[in-house]
Amino acid sequence: MADSKLKPGLPAQESEEKRLARLKKWRAMALLVFFVLAAGAFLFSAFFMRRALFTANSHFGLRSLELLDGAYWKGPEKEQELCRRIGIVPGVNLFDLDYRQLRKRIEEIPCIEHGEIVRILPDRLRIKVAERIPRAFLFSPGGKFVVDENAVVIPVSECSPQRDLPVITSIPGRKTFRQGERLASLDPALELIMMAVRNFPDINIVCVMPSNEDKLDFFMRYRSEKLYRVTIPLRNRGLPYLLSALQTAIINAHWKRLNVSSFDLRFDGRVVLN
Repeated sequence: MADSKLKPGLPAQESEEKRLARLKKWRAMALLVFFVLAAGAFLFSAFFMRRALFTANSHFGLRSLELLDGAYWKGPEKEQELCRRIGIVPGVNLFDLDYRQLRKRIEEIPCIEHGEIVRILPDRLRIKVAERIPRAFLFSPGGKFVVDENAVVIPVSECSPQRDLPVITSIPGRKTFRQGERLASLDPALELIMMAVRNFPDINIVCVMPSNEDKLDFFMRYRSEKLYRVTIPLRNRGLPYLLSALQTAIINAHWKRLNVSSFDLRFDGRVVLN
């Protein structure tokens, strides 16, 4: 018959192992609490040290502003207006500013394409802006709104457009718009205007009349002389080729002393004169 008696000393051995396991567990918990408290104390002290050394230090309060590359925003009054628009107040601590948010606010201003803001310690801010260049009036000469070459709407009250800019008379498919909005339907008109400005200085676009059809009508002067009405195709167009053909047709008509008032370039490279 098997011996059912327990071996001497076994209960005491199991009790010692449990005690050691509990001891290790409490040590691990104590170390964890210590590290948590130490980390909290470090963050707490770092926060107050940062505040004492930087964000609450009057030495870093804004005292002067430097604006670069701005045309419309030049001058003390305009600089103050720009600061108000983006949320900068005099005396603000430079380390309290959210520069990413400030840049976003700058670029939300319709007449500004790109913005950059940099702190110059101890008490200066440098703001660099790239302003949108007005390329055409909307609806009427000297109107309240202009567009840049990317078809972004800019209020005239926030830019300084030239008075002899072309006029875009309508917005295809649209009756209203918002300042700062990009009007993609005006891309063909602005492509025409910019092509003339950059590559055909003798062609002065006066007025562009966009439509929902596959054509673009515009009025122009050649070398600031006679006014012509021109129609060009929108599909499969090559503007450099079309404007070169138009320029040649105007020169030939002038040389032959033809009484021409309009040109139609929609017929496979042929120019129809009227």
